[in-house]
Amino acid sequence: MIPTPSDALVIKLASIAAHAEELLAADSQAQKAPVGLTKLKNDRRRTAEAIMVLVVDADVRNYLAELRRLGLVSTA
Repeated sequence: MIPTPSDALVIKLASIAAHAEELLAADSQAQKAPVGLTKLKNDRRRTAEAIMVLVVDADVRNYLAELRRLGLVSTA
């Protein structure tokens, strides 16, 4: 049986996905707006930091551990 995440956990997981999407889209940002390279690097760093903070959250870690235990998520 798949564990049911809390609303708060779903929001955290969605935030990780949104930040990851933002981080991946950062490569094409330079073509969209005239900003300096330093700003792009800082934005990317802040996005990566936000992901790291969310990934180490106890609720997120426990939920992922349960999904791994059930074989629903593989470890990279």
